[in-house]
Formats: sequence, structure tokens, C-alpha cells
Amino acid sequence: MAEDDYYEILGVSRNATQEEIKRAYRRLAKEYHPDRNPGDKEAEEKLKKINEAYSVLSDPEKRANYDRYGTADFQGIDMNGFSDLFSEIFRGFGFGDFGMGRRGPMRGRNLRLNIRLTFKEAFFGTEKTVAFKRKVPCKTCHGSGAAPGTSPRRCPTCGGRGQVVRTMGGFVTVSQTCPTCQGIGEIVETPCPKCRGTGLQDERVEIKIPIPPGVEDGMAQRVQGGGDAGPRGGPPGDLIVMFHVEPHEKFVRRGLHVYLEIDIPFNVAVLGGEVEVPTMWGMSEIKIPRGTRDGTLFRMRGKGVHTRDGRSGDQLVRVHIHVPQKLTRKQREYLEKFPEIFG
Repeated sequence: MAEDDYYEILGVSRNATQEEIKRAYRRLAKEYHPDRNPGDKEAEEKLKKINEAYSVLSDPEKRANYDRYGTADFQGIDMNGFSDLFSEIFRGFGFGDFGMGRRGPMRGRNLRLNIRLTFKEAFFGTEKTVAFKRKVPCKTCHGSGAAPGTSPRRCPTCGGRGQVVRTMGGFVTVSQTCPTCQGIGEIVETPCPKCRGTGLQDERVEIKIPIPPGVEDGMAQRVQGGGDAGPRGGPPGDLIVMFHVEPHEKFVRRGLHVYLEIDIPFNVAVLGGEVEVPTMWGMSEIKIPRGTRDGTLFRMRGKGVHTRDGRSGDQLVRVHIHVPQKLTRKQREYLEKFPEIFG
């Protein structure tokens, strides 16, 4: 996760629309512009962070990566694995880890889980009970990896530090992961027969995940500590929950707003009147003024998504004038007189 939260920097919520992000950026960019803050180094640094945050959140792909993985630069790359690969390459040349080696027990793996939601569940929020398998400390050896009656012993190579120091050329000192204990600081001489020395075993778990109102398709939620347990007492990884929202047969979501298209009778479009409109909150009425044209867009305030932080969207209704396909003889007679009456 990036050190700074880009949403906090811009002062917007994680569900902010692109328009809200743009407005926040413009306001902050003006506030911290060098012309308004001549010689102010703090304002200059603040503006750099504002620009960095906007460059990520204004790009849908970068923003999606940031929301899912906490970074816009890598698409789900496990940085622990990257560090190991980097270290392995340079160890081949005798350079060690350059401070990238593991120190002590490793963190457990992150797990990813997909949850499918109906349009209504995503709109109003819900709670889902999910079941999955994850690694937990072995119940036989209590996570030590050593057979019952035995214990791991301190690594003789690194003295339990998990790192060894190498001097190059008589003056350059570098640190690398201990090749004997792989950075753990301990070695298991008699492995546990249940977990074969890993200290971990599979377990099926069920957890309840609260889903806030306003979740959109492709969003992710991080459950701290919900992933695999770390080997030898290492901290657990996280559970990354990916949401997939099913489309609705009538409504379309765009941020906090809901869009709907309806047909209205020709006479209502000409004379005006009221029509009942479905919303996610139930049926409601909108007033159609006289002379409404086909394609006119009406806004129903507060009929969109309501988030827990107090924000709410609207429902936008586009009306289309219904043209009847079949006419009675009397209807046809009246319509044939229409050009004569209206010129």
C-alpha cells in the first residue's frame, strides 16, 4: 500500500466519481499553486502529492489497480516474491540482497475471493457469508514446524538474525538472507509429521463480510489478516474480496446516480401531467411539463445510491414519447384532423 492515501490527499471518498475527483483537484491545485504560495516549500511538496494522486485516480485503469492492490504501478505482483527473485539474481553474482532480504518470520500470502452481488445488494449494501480454505498454524506442532517433543533451534549460520553480512572488496558491507534458515533465524531438525515442517495446515473457514451500499462492479475490499497465516509465527496475509455486480433489467448505475428510460403517452407529452416512475426505493411520480420533447432528461433528487458517509445520488429519467403501433378507426380519424387543426 502506498504510504499516502490518494483519496485522503484529494479529500474525496473511495466511491467518488471522476467529476468529483476533478473538482477536488482543481480546488486544491489553485490553493497550493506557487503563485499563491511563493517560496513555500511545504505548499510545493503538497502540490506534488496532489498531482501524483490525481494522475492515478483520474486514470480508470490506474485507479482500479490502486483500489485493488494499493498501488497503481503493479497489477497484483507479490512484492515479496519480486524481492526474492531480485535477491536470487544478485546472489548469483555474489552481491547479496542489498537490504531486501527477509528478517524473521515471513508474512502469509494474500488470498483473493470473488463475490457476486445482485444490483439490489450492491445498491443497498448487504452481508455475505463466504467459505474458503486458508493456511492456519499446524495444530500438531502449534506452528513451529518441529515434531512434538522437539523444538527448532537457533540457526548457527546467522545466530538467529536471519541475515548474514558479507564484506566485498574490504570496504563494502552488504546484508543478505541467511542461506541456511532462509531468513527465519531458526532451523527444524525433526520436522512435524503433520505439516512436514511448514508449520501450516489447511482449514476451511467461514466469515461474514459486511458490504456497504454503493459497491460497484470491479471494486475490491481488503480484509486485514484474512489471508494465509505466516510460516513459523509470521503475520497473516490479507483477504482481497473482488465484487462482481449483476446488471439490472431496468436501471443503470453510474457512480451514485441511477439512469432509467421510460415511455410516456403522446397526450401527456403535449398537455403535461404526472407519470409514475419506478425507483430502487419504490414507485414515485414526476411532473411532465407541457410540450415535453422526446429524449428530455428529468432528475429525481435523492433517488440514487445513499452511502454510509452521508452522500447520495439522484435518479435520471429519460422520457421517450410512445407512438402507438395500432390505432382504432376513431383514433385514426382524430389524428388525420391533427394537421388541419394545428396547421
